[in-house]
Amino acid sequence: MISIRPETPADYAALHDFIKSAFETADMFSGLEEDFVSNTLRQKDRYIPSLAFVALEEGQIIGHIMLTHLAVQGRENLKMLLLCPLCVRQDKRRQGVGSLLLRHALQQARKQGFEAVALAGNPAYYGRFGFSRMDGFGLHCQPAVPASYALALALKEGALCGPAATINF
Repeated sequence: MISIRPETPADYAALHDFIKSAFETADMFSGLEEDFVSNTLRQKDRYIPSLAFVALEEGQIIGHIMLTHLAVQGRENLKMLLLCPLCVRQDKRRQGVGSLLLRHALQQARKQGFEAVALAGNPAYYGRFGFSRMDGFGLHCQPAVPASYALALALKEGALCGPAATINF
């Protein structure tokens, strides 16, 4: 049986290696994802411990998701999150683990009053959850990501309506 719990500092070392391994087969892969998570996203001003989760099976981590604060230049009042990473152990893919983690994290983000989520990822996969191209909402990201992979989702109706703005991943 799969369970989901918040990540803890005791998980960080294992998650570093887990993320590196998981992203080696990703559509978008730079080889630096695990360092981006460890060194950038867990910084105090971005990290939200209550929105970082691991999926466990028989006590082993089989999936991870994290949502962090995301600044939006031009829409400073928008309570937006960055979804990075969502990863599942290779032998557990296509079994609903990623979907389970994603739905859980989005539900928790809504409960905490966040209004939107952005990510760089596969549009076919994330489109199933309502994500669509962020340029359709007048949002652009830095550093540049191919437009079809730069996605956003409103957690609150109308949250993504507004003037042109820039998201700094």
